[in-house]
Amino acid sequence: MDRHESDEVYRELMAYTPDVKTLDGKSISTAELETFIEQIMEKADVAGLSCAILNDSQIVYQKAFGYKNKRDGARNDEQTLFSAASFSKPVFAYLVMLLAEEKVIDLDKPLHEYLEKPLCEYPAYADLKGDDRYQQITARMVLSHSTGFPNWRFFTQDGKLSLLFAPGSRHSYSGEGIALLQMIVEVVTGRDLETLAQEMIFQPLGMTRSSYIWQTQFEANYASPHDEFGRPRGAKIQPAKPDASGSMVTTAGDYARFLFGILNAKEQRITTMSEMLRSQIIINYKRMFGPDAWKITDENQDIHLAWGLGWGRFDASCGRAFFHTGHSFGWQNYTVTYIDKGIGIVMLSNSDNFESVAEAIAKKAIGDVYSPYDWLGYVPFDPAREKKIPPPDPVAIEVDAAILAAYAGTYGMQPAATFQIKFEDTRLFLLSQDGKSWEPLLAETETRFFVKGQEDYRFLFTRDDAGTVTALQLVFLGIPMPLAKKVE
Repeated sequence: MDRHESDEVYRELMAYTPDVKTLDGKSISTAELETFIEQIMEKADVAGLSCAILNDSQIVYQKAFGYKNKRDGARNDEQTLFSAASFSKPVFAYLVMLLAEEKVIDLDKPLHEYLEKPLCEYPAYADLKGDDRYQQITARMVLSHSTGFPNWRFFTQDGKLSLLFAPGSRHSYSGEGIALLQMIVEVVTGRDLETLAQEMIFQPLGMTRSSYIWQTQFEANYASPHDEFGRPRGAKIQPAKPDASGSMVTTAGDYARFLFGILNAKEQRITTMSEMLRSQIIINYKRMFGPDAWKITDENQDIHLAWGLGWGRFDASCGRAFFHTGHSFGWQNYTVTYIDKGIGIVMLSNSDNFESVAEAIAKKAIGDVYSPYDWLGYVPFDPAREKKIPPPDPVAIEVDAAILAAYAGTYGMQPAATFQIKFEDTRLFLLSQDGKSWEPLLAETETRFFVKGQEDYRFLFTRDDAGTVTALQLVFLGIPMPLAKKVE
């Protein structure tokens, strides 16, 4: 399907119908659905939501709710950009499947064979030296999350990358695996992820409001993340480098066009999409993340919970389904599509409270009572639960200029981007994510700093026994992410 055909089809699809079909063969009026969504968002203090629905494999509904920024009262609309968070991963998986279709990449060829030198000789993967099991990892293992890597190395006890189990032996969600495959794709093609995605996905499917990097055209209409207290928090989404695991920005309508492309595949693409949506490895553990991710259970055996290539998979009485979640600080997303029914929903939210109502909205909108919300760790909204009192924002103090000057430098953590800090006019500044501006880095104590508007983050500088500044920790919600200071 070329771009012209896609646009023509989309214009026909988006003539809204008064009713939306549900999985039980019934329907719900859009008026009733919107009233329900607005009411439950208000009760659960969900700042904003962008929603799109497919019926009969066609996009029939799109609507934005709530605020893109509650502080200034700006409201979302259908063109408002949200962070895709981990919704980025299935799009990347789709790209890899297209490259496999063109025989640019072999899903079962060990990834290290695409490189000019051993993987452990690349700085980001030096931790793997001495463990040759990495040589077994393939693109299929990455897309089915069975590489053996942790989700992210900075969540591990020692902060290093290692194999937690033999590649291919079980499922365990891993952003590290996606990062590795992105590197391989860019090496093999000689092009960056954004260029490939625009050429092979976004443009052909008419996803004009989607990108893995920030674009100036997005400045006029984007949502801000909100915490559990309904406060806008953090900087705007402005990824400067494409990150297959989570840098994509999009709208619910655009993401629905992506689902439309999968469901309406033609010719050879049908075989490619069938393989993408085929269950590759079973999921037989209790929770997606946390300690329960290592507890074996048969709780989801009845729905054949598994992972395909880029998507979670399960089977229901109404047929096969694929799903994915998205979760970042101030962003929570969920999508599920029932292949045999052609019924699906996309929900993008700029609120840390959305997951508590995702199940209720999906049930009301499309009759989804099968998604594995418990396995995902979603806790339903409880109206009887008392609201927490938000903690006070930090207060900046004055710190001796000599102490501040020692903190200037570049700090990095592989494979994440580096942080640059400079000392100027007796003050510290942090280079913004897009590299275009310097934000004042304010002292809460002599070693603990924050950026105004991003008060949920803390920057903690550390010194060695000789008093030399050697690293800092980026801390969010008690989770430390170590960043070593680079030698200039």
